[in-house]
Amino acid sequence: MKAESFLLTDADPVPPDWETLELAPTWADELNLSSPRGLWRFLRLLTGRRQPVQLHPSQPWSANIPRYALQEFHNLPNGNYSYKIAHGYITGFDIAMLGQMQRLRENMAIRVANATAVLELGCGGGKLARAVFDQGVSDVWGVDVSPYMLKHAAVQHPQVSFLQAPAEELPFVDQRFDALLVCFLFHEMPPKYIAQALREAYRVLRPGGQLLVAEPSVKQLMPLKLSSLFFRRGWKHLYFKALAARVYEPFLGVWHRLDKIAAFTEAGFIVKEHTDRLPINFYALHKPVDNLKGDI
Repeated sequence: MKAESFLLTDADPVPPDWETLELAPTWADELNLSSPRGLWRFLRLLTGRRQPVQLHPSQPWSANIPRYALQEFHNLPNGNYSYKIAHGYITGFDIAMLGQMQRLRENMAIRVANATAVLELGCGGGKLARAVFDQGVSDVWGVDVSPYMLKHAAVQHPQVSFLQAPAEELPFVDQRFDALLVCFLFHEMPPKYIAQALREAYRVLRPGGQLLVAEPSVKQLMPLKLSSLFFRRGWKHLYFKALAARVYEPFLGVWHRLDKIAAFTEAGFIVKEHTDRLPINFYALHKPVDNLKGDI
């Protein structure tokens, strides 16, 4: 069900009825996490050898998932492609990030509160998109490649329109939005597709619009001084360093080596703000007005 405040245009794609849409269960849904044996098997899978993501061949949405995304990111059994694992990840991610994501979402939502149309790329469980709606923005969209994530997002946040689409191939007309948000997405994409996603973001963003990007900070991988353990920030560094080393992020190293400023400017954006604090690296970008860079 769509909220009455949605400002859909004739050119917009029509979101599916996620609430009634049936998605085929995958093998990860067979894990019985309520039993000791099932929980033990799940834990073994988390620490064991990764295997290719398995999708039901009859599902038409599988064609919309790029090959690079069909991996068991974060060591999750079958990745983000099951009801159970997707739901658990939506909840567990915030816990694992020690409350950092909630504060980040609030900050990003406040920054776009004056926008009229906002799109989140790689929206996952839809919490950031919902935070934007709660700031008074009625025309809010989210796209992601996992239909399981999207189904949970749509059921929990019916105020937002959700579509299955990769960030590098957005199903929207030019200049459809005046703000775009990216939260912990680009580090899960190969550089080739990051460049395509940035070009797409530029295309669907209105002149003068803003693109906010939040990704993991490379500081969490830096060497840790033992003397820093006398301070809270030292233990925080130790925790996020261990977390980064534990989870499977196949493109994280490439993302950290990428010249991000060059990638953003090559796509046409102006970098207005950059802050890098453990564990989040944040960028505020703008699309120039009439291609007059610096005159926003």
